[in-house]
Amino acid sequence: MEVCIEQGVLRIIKDFSLVLSSQKISHFVLQNSLGPWEIFVYEEDVYAAETQIALYKQENPDWDKETVALPMLRPSTQPLWFLLIPVLCTFFQFSNYGVENFGIADASRILKGEWWRLFTAQTLHSSNYHLVSNLLTGYFVFSLISFKMPLARIAPFIVLAAALANLETAFLMKNYFSLGFSSTVFAGLGALATLEVRVLKRENFSRRIVPWFAVFLLAVFLGIGDETSKVDIPGHFFGLIMGAIAGFAPSKKWLRWGEPIGKLDVFIVLAIYAFFALVWQVAF
Repeated sequence: MEVCIEQGVLRIIKDFSLVLSSQKISHFVLQNSLGPWEIFVYEEDVYAAETQIALYKQENPDWDKETVALPMLRPSTQPLWFLLIPVLCTFFQFSNYGVENFGIADASRILKGEWWRLFTAQTLHSSNYHLVSNLLTGYFVFSLISFKMPLARIAPFIVLAAALANLETAFLMKNYFSLGFSSTVFAGLGALATLEVRVLKRENFSRRIVPWFAVFLLAVFLGIGDETSKVDIPGHFFGLIMGAIAGFAPSKKWLRWGEPIGKLDVFIVLAIYAFFALVWQVAF
């Protein structure tokens, strides 16, 4: 008979699993229907397993400490598949003069029904500097999101948020022309703030709004620039707002208890690649 000896967030349960594995104690990990992850051992191993975990807790006083602030940035490979989209499209753009005319966000054309420009504009850039700056900031933002949950689970909503930001800017500015992954990055920044807010304690309202306030200040800093830097301030802030709304899309269970990367994430990544290939085919 199997007995549940611990439950909690995936990160902690994984640590307990490593402790038991080091002592060759048979066990398995499952997620229950309410969200928490649980670790099970056979009845005859309960005493040994509980003893080893108790020793681990004793030697690691902060074992149950959960970080609620923005996590420290560590190397992550998850953003790379997302950033590959603007890299490939921009390289194609630079090697084929005039391609940007088919995909740039042109307000007049968008309002006449050329909806694909809302998406294709996210993958184009005006220069190498423009591309590199968006890749660096994008890696930072999307890495932080990937520490909260699999990036693929929220990436489609971020792309949609950036597209809606382009649409809103087109309605606001009739002579609007824009291109760049920055609207997507700002949507990701807004989504990150909402994800952080959702995992903080409900009773601490002032503490819960800190992530929104922090990313707003960061957005102000990143959105400052002169005409030559081609900073699309309205698009950035619409992206931030729509991204903040997109942050409510993922299940809170994924955020609260952790969610490993699975087959669903691979499918979503391939679907996003296919979607951008489709919109560019429509553009041509």
